[in-house]
Amino acid sequence: MIVFDPTQHSPEQAQSMLSQVVAPRPIAMISTAGAGGLVNFAPFSYFMAVTGRPLLVAVSMGLRASDAQEKDTYRNAMRARDFVINITVDAMREDIEACAMELPAGTSELEVVEWTPIRSQRVSSPSLAESPVHLECRVYRVVELGEPGILCSHVHLVIGEVVCIVLDESVCTDDLRVDQGRLAPIGRMGFPWFTRSTPESMFEQTRVPYEEFVATGRGPRSVK
Repeated sequence: MIVFDPTQHSPEQAQSMLSQVVAPRPIAMISTAGAGGLVNFAPFSYFMAVTGRPLLVAVSMGLRASDAQEKDTYRNAMRARDFVINITVDAMREDIEACAMELPAGTSELEVVEWTPIRSQRVSSPSLAESPVHLECRVYRVVELGEPGILCSHVHLVIGEVVCIVLDESVCTDDLRVDQGRLAPIGRMGFPWFTRSTPESMFEQTRVPYEEFVATGRGPRSVK
């Protein structure tokens, strides 16, 4: 048995271990814009749904690896008080790591990826045309965590209120559900691995009430 004590390792080593075991993680490809309108795209996999009303999501925004300063995404979101989470899907996989690069100041990811920013419905930040689902968010609350200024420790936990979800009809069913096979979201694994949800890798499982389980002696079963 291996016991990993995070206090006996550096913040980088501890976060690396966490990233390897908490996987796969959905990737929020967040789009924002600077004060001059410079478009920014950046992937964040420390991202989760929180609650249905208010409709909240949370994203952990750490510091830049190069200088331990705040990331442009965080600065832009705080200035505008909004941001857009574009769901990262299989068609976007070749450009995920390109958008994770730390570019020189005054440089947009549009200079390294051929993506298309489009006007959002309810927020000032742009959305990404190449993603079939956009979560338009307003900053709801920010929680400061970790040791200030320490890489892989200090994070801004940004809680966003989703004020609008824009979905491409190609990934929706007639009863307004998302077809997971057609959506084909990408998941982040431990570096440098990713995974994708394709119909071949997915399975269904029924859910039964406890009373039915007691009466029949049958629990959930996978649907083949």
